[in-house]
Amino acid sequence: MNSIDRIRTKIEEIGKLLTEIKTELEVVNKETKPLQKKLTKDEPLPSTEDLRSEYEKLYKEFIARNFKGIEEFIKSKSKYYLKFFCKANNLPLDTTKVSKDGIAKEVMQWMAQREVITKKSI
Repeated sequence: MNSIDRIRTKIEEIGKLLTEIKTELEVVNKETKPLQKKLTKDEPLPSTEDLRSEYEKLYKEFIARNFKGIEEFIKSKSKYYLKFFCKANNLPLDTTKVSKDGIAKEVMQWMAQREVITKKSI
C-alpha cells in the first residue's frame, strides 16, 4: 500500500466518523428541543404581589364556599401562569405533572388547611 492509498483510507475513516458525529448531534438536538420550547413562553406574567392578591381573592371565594369560581379561575389560566402562581404563593405543586383539575383540588386543599389553622379556638 502506497502513501496515497493510506491517505485515502484515513480520509474515508474521517468521513465515517463525521457521519457518526452528525447522527449523534441530531439525536441530542432532538432531545433538547422540547425543553427549549417549554422555557421560551412569551406570556406576560403579573408581579408576585399581583399573584398573591389573586390568591387572596381566591381564598375569599373559598371562605364564601364558591368552589366553582376557584376551579374556573384555574382552568382559565395556562400551566405556565399557574407555575408562577403557585411559586409566588408558596404552594408546593409541580404544575407540569398535575392536571388543571388536580391543581384546583390541591389549591383548595391548601386553602382548607389555612382555614382550619387560622380559625379562632374557643
